[in-house]
Amino acid sequence: MNGVAAPDKVVNHIPGPEPVLEKVEVRALRHAQSRLHWIALGIAAAAVLVLYATVIVGMASDWIEFPSLSHGFAVPLISAYLLWNRRHLLAEAPVESSWFGLPLVVLALGMLVIGSLGGESFVARLSLPLALLGAVLFLLGTQVARHAWVAIAYLAFMIPLPYLTLKVLTYQSRLFDAGLTATALGWLGVPVLRDGVMLQLPNMTLEVADECSSVPAIVALLALGAAYSQLQARPTWMRAVLTLAAAPLGLLSNIVRLILTSLGAYYLGPIALNNVIHKFNGTTVFLATVVLLVVLDALLTRIWRRASS
Repeated sequence: MNGVAAPDKVVNHIPGPEPVLEKVEVRALRHAQSRLHWIALGIAAAAVLVLYATVIVGMASDWIEFPSLSHGFAVPLISAYLLWNRRHLLAEAPVESSWFGLPLVVLALGMLVIGSLGGESFVARLSLPLALLGAVLFLLGTQVARHAWVAIAYLAFMIPLPYLTLKVLTYQSRLFDAGLTATALGWLGVPVLRDGVMLQLPNMTLEVADECSSVPAIVALLALGAAYSQLQARPTWMRAVLTLAAAPLGLLSNIVRLILTSLGAYYLGPIALNNVIHKFNGTTVFLATVVLLVVLDALLTRIWRRASS
């Protein structure tokens, strides 16, 4: 009897859910670890604020006392906005703690101790953004720090320059401003005699005072340029140019204001010193600087597009 061989059984291997479950579990574990790192950063940031409470209060007192430093109140808000603007990049960046941040934290704490005990408030204040950057790098790693460092570094603009350095620079700036103003008035046909920071007109004598100098506001001008450069996507070189150009553009705006004030004093008399441009000189200079930054931005953008095409 001839038998018919039974066909071989075909066995289909259907993958089970184990690999998928393992991937889900790994993702969940990484997400939990990432959340723990962010929580640790929040605790570290709170500890830094407590540790630097005296330093922050001292800076706030300077912001209140000196109008040229009042931009310090806006700097932390702008820094927070820069972080918020990069929130998607920060959320997607892999979290891997880096030991490179630990030396920065140690250096910052050393600067805080030396600055506080030695009476060098500028050194102690400058260590604050350094400590925050070190904490971010140590707890969250290089990828997160790469997206956050601009916002953290922006906090340096809220730190007032050392008093002695600022005093010397301000006086030199007053001499420079007075010299340029006197030269411009001579070109415009206004008789003027310059004596240091004094401008002697036929009908009155003007002084280029400390408040008339743009040096005390130079940090605010740089902060303005840095904030403006970050408002939209630009090449790195264009952002650097806009940031650095804010200071000379502010100085130019201030020179133009001094010339216009002197012309008004010569042709109109003391009433020219009671106008809005003279009384609110800081606001006038800032608004003029913004206009010049917009013009420079348009020029650089046109150059960049032509070079890219």
